[in-house]
Amino acid sequence: MATIQEMIVEKLVAELSEKKTLSAPKISALRELLRKDSKVRADDLVAIFTGDDGEVA
Repeated sequence: MATIQEMIVEKLVAELSEKKTLSAPKISALRELLRKDSKVRADDLVAIFTGDDGEVA
């Protein structure tokens, strides 16, 4: 059975994929980051949500 955290991550990833907010590689990186048992660092999120042009998604 999935944990609440896993269900939230999958729901978020599904919505981002549906809305095409992020590219597939960035969505995969976000999924893996959020699945880890460690604390999420702000720098990791910035790296994922910042586009190649420097704009934040």
